[in-house]
Formats: sequence, structure tokens, C-alpha cells
Amino acid sequence: MQFKIPPTRESGDIMSQVMQQVRRTTYLQDEIHISDAHCHLDLFEDPKRAIADAISAGVNLMITSGGSRKGNAATTAIANNGNVFGVVGIDPSSLPTDSAAIDEIVALIKGNQNLVGIGEIGLDAKEFPHTPLDKQAEAFVRQISIANDLDVPIVVHSRGAINEAMAIVEKHCLTRAMFHFFEGTEDDALRMAKLGNVISIPPRESSRRKRVINAIDITNIVTETDAPVAGKTPSDVKGVIEFVASTKKMEFGEVAERVSENIRSFFHI
Repeated sequence: MQFKIPPTRESGDIMSQVMQQVRRTTYLQDEIHISDAHCHLDLFEDPKRAIADAISAGVNLMITSGGSRKGNAATTAIANNGNVFGVVGIDPSSLPTDSAAIDEIVALIKGNQNLVGIGEIGLDAKEFPHTPLDKQAEAFVRQISIANDLDVPIVVHSRGAINEAMAIVEKHCLTRAMFHFFEGTEDDALRMAKLGNVISIPPRESSRRKRVINAIDITNIVTETDAPVAGKTPSDVKGVIEFVASTKKMEFGEVAERVSENIRSFFHI
């Protein structure tokens, strides 16, 4: 007869630590999945070369973003394989010339299974004050409605208007909004995370972003480069992952895998 010793809380803690170490070792032994949640491949002189270089550097997944009629067309053409997916929409900077292109979003997404969301869309009170916020909000809400109809997530641009953007997200009860290049506080991040939304960390380290990273669970965090606007290439996402890992005192591989899981889950890839 075999006697089983009931696990104590202490033995449970030890087992948890052992399993965590096994998981971390697995990340080191196997291929690490590295993902960039937001970039603009259409802005590279040679998008195919940029993609190939990123893949060679270990970046397995890239979400490239539109934002204008021209950008959406280019994004649709670029998002055509298992490593590159895209989102299309009309951002605040393009509203004066491309607001009518909002009507084209449905056809673009329905015509390409690699288009997995609407973005980047939202509000900008800092760089594009010539377009009143109420007009920007109208376009934002209109595209949110399309996202709801298509059952796809949105990628939110909220420069200089984080409070207004969050209020719209809350009003429409959105649970699949990714706040690109997040500039809010830890309280703002918690407010959005409680709804199920995700916070995207860009390649810009700051004490405020450290507080944001520590305030929310890893399940609500993704990493981005915004390349070539902020980062130079999608491979710069490795530095962002390292920043998150260092801040949360986690292994690089573990953060890379968790972030990749978050991105795939968020966009239903």
C-alpha cells in the first residue's frame, strides 16, 4: 500500500517555484515567439525587406497598421502571410482628406482574412488640433460601430486626449481596445485593464511607464515599436520586451511568450 502525503502550503509553494523554473527553462530551450503589436510596414522604403529582416532577427509576428486611404490599401497588400497581419482605419491626421474612406473599411476587412481589426483610430489633441475633437470623436465612434458589427478589435490613438478616448471606450462598453503607444497613468491603465482592454508599451522608457507596467497584469500588456515612426525596425520590440521583463522582474522569454499569446488572443489570430 502506498501512502500519499497531503501537500502542505509550503510544499505547494515549492512546487509552484519548480514549475515556474521549468517554464522559464523551456523558453530558453525552445524558439521564443517575439511579436510587434503595432508598426507601419507601409512606411518602409522596402516593406518586403523590412519584413524579411524582422523575421531573420527573430520577430515572428507583426501587426501593421493603416490610418489613411493610401495606408489602408498598402496595409491590405502587405498583410498576406502568417507573420504579418494588419488593421485598417482612418486616424485623426487623415480625417480632413480621407473621412469618406471610412465607408471602405468593411469591404477591406471582409476581403482579406489577415486584416484583423480597425486602427489606428481615435483622438489627437496634440499634433492635429486643426481638426476639432468633436469631429474626431464622431469618426472614432463611427469606426467603433463598424468594429462592433464586424466583431473585430480596435487600435486606439489617444495622443493628448487619453481621458476623452477612455471615456468613449467606456461609454461603448468596449472590451477589445488596444491603447497604442500608451501615455496614460497607472490609474488609467487599471481603468482600461479592468474592462479587458490591453495597454501597448512603446520603445520609450520612462518612470511613468514603469509604474503602468507594474500596475497591471501581464495579460493586459502588449509590446510595440511603432516603427519606423518611433522604433527603427520591428526588431526593436526586443528592447521593449526587455524593459517589461526588467520592470516586472520576469525572464525575457516568459514576457515574449506571454505578450505573443496576448496579441494572438486579442486579434483572434
